[in-house]
Amino acid sequence: MKVTKRAATMALLLLVAAGSMFVVSCSRASSAQQTVGEQGAATSGGTSTTIPGTLPRRETLYFNGILWDRVNQWNPYSVSGNSFGITPFTQLSRQLIFETLFVYNLLDGKLYPQLGETYTWSGQTLTVTLSRDVKFWSGNAMTANDVVNSYQLQKTYTTAGSGYWPYIDSVTARDDYTVVIQANASNFNPKQIEASISGLYITEKAAMDQVVARIGSSATALGQWTNIGANGSVEATGTGPYQPYLWDETKAVLQRVDTYWGQIASKYGKLPAPRYVVHSIYKDNATGDAAFRAGEVDISQQFISSVWTMFPQSVSTYLPQAPYYFPGTIPMLVYNTKKPGLDDPAVRRAIAMSLDYNTIGTNAMSGYTAPLVASLMLPVPSEQALIDTDAIKPYQWSGNVAEATAAANQLLDDAGWVRGADGIRAKGGVRLSFQAECPQGWSDWNATLEVVAQAGKNVGMDIKTYFPIDTVWRQDYQNGTFDMIMYSYGGVGIASPWSRAYEAMSSINLPPEGTPNTIQNWGRWINAEANDIVNEIASESDAATLKQLWTRLNIIYLQEMPCSGLMYRPGLFHTVNESVWTGFPKMSDGSNVPPTLCIDGYGIKGLYNLRAK
Repeated sequence: MKVTKRAATMALLLLVAAGSMFVVSCSRASSAQQTVGEQGAATSGGTSTTIPGTLPRRETLYFNGILWDRVNQWNPYSVSGNSFGITPFTQLSRQLIFETLFVYNLLDGKLYPQLGETYTWSGQTLTVTLSRDVKFWSGNAMTANDVVNSYQLQKTYTTAGSGYWPYIDSVTARDDYTVVIQANASNFNPKQIEASISGLYITEKAAMDQVVARIGSSATALGQWTNIGANGSVEATGTGPYQPYLWDETKAVLQRVDTYWGQIASKYGKLPAPRYVVHSIYKDNATGDAAFRAGEVDISQQFISSVWTMFPQSVSTYLPQAPYYFPGTIPMLVYNTKKPGLDDPAVRRAIAMSLDYNTIGTNAMSGYTAPLVASLMLPVPSEQALIDTDAIKPYQWSGNVAEATAAANQLLDDAGWVRGADGIRAKGGVRLSFQAECPQGWSDWNATLEVVAQAGKNVGMDIKTYFPIDTVWRQDYQNGTFDMIMYSYGGVGIASPWSRAYEAMSSINLPPEGTPNTIQNWGRWINAEANDIVNEIASESDAATLKQLWTRLNIIYLQEMPCSGLMYRPGLFHTVNESVWTGFPKMSDGSNVPPTLCIDGYGIKGLYNLRAK
């Protein structure tokens, strides 16, 4: 891959005005039947349904890279855990099982109808009209009462969507098919309310009333509910086109709901093409990549090194040339600012300054990113237009690693951190020895943290890498039991990039110390001015004022470094295999379907365009 080619395509990226896009690529798939369970019975942890010993290949779509451990819940209100088809809160919500009112399309930055039909603002009031055709799997029609209850549960309990309620005063039903969301006048944030209608799953009130009666009123009860009954079946039914069928340590199988409401002519006009959707679970990127190359995976949502080497086979990407993937997130090194040593901005900034971003981009990211320029913003025009790049340059550092490392060492010297006999700096009895953490098997992230560890040596710090399973990683960042942790704040959605700034820099809604943090700012960094600016940005509409606010917020970020960006990464690695299925979205196909795994946001429409060969 030539650098000049990458540079040319990065220039193309800067012409894209609406958010960021993800990539698609393919590999040769096998036409063989795939074994599901032994002797035709569901294995432990699955449903009680009798299943065939194999699934028909031309009716089954295989994924990898979303799950790294067995499914342990199907809870649309979960704050953590593994579940394929739904996730803890995400701006690009998955629509396979439980659906949202609207879905976000990152290609044009718009919301499209799903369970809802229209939404309109009048002052600080958002009115949503609902589709009259939606039915739950139970056969009951969805009404405004189901929507209101789905919102209210997020207020009553601590859930993945509870973070919306600081922006909402009330959610009421005007009639059976009209929902009125009244914004919080003292904390008006229209984009966050729009994010809620594209991010909160809608569940059936009758079913959830039974669940609530059983689990009780503890604030954490709903978030910890698994949605798996005593017989292994899913309790609360959804509205989506698929339902859980079987799950164990090796796979999660969803089966199409052939009574799905969305097949009506005014919606999709048919059912999604795959009868089964299966996520195979692999121990790491290398194993998953081998399966993809062997044709056992149709869509791979994981890092694949040198994807262009597969192009002569049945492989393509949404973008036909380097960098192949559009930037969608900024994976960051989050510093625990309650940790002695890391509570000093000079230490945090020195780490960020000394990193070899070229090595991260070229080696860890296989060239799928331009070298990171220190700021909160993605390198897309919609975000770059929000800041005065000249004004923040004095707070950035040299792109030359040797020069930046020298400056980092001087910064630490000036801050009084003195090297000991072993070369590690210390001050006041505090030694700069830390652990940098991300999940095992995430090869690009693992390689990135090795670069961080090496940078630490260059500035007199002892930084060791730690790669636990992803469930431990989640527990660590939520409980604050880490030194430095790798995490991507603020995924792509209707509220971007505000959501990234809020999650990374705001402390207004942080729970008390010692309480699990499921919302934001894992490092618990607190800055009153940053809080004020994030709040002002939320409701400001004047472009000039917004630019001043965003510029100042970026300066505070660069001065204080509560976290530091490491690379630009696709929000999803949508890599597809077209030897069994074809019709995946491509940049020039005119479909306006984003390459988001055929399950995230408006990308769900991709399932209806697929054709088995």
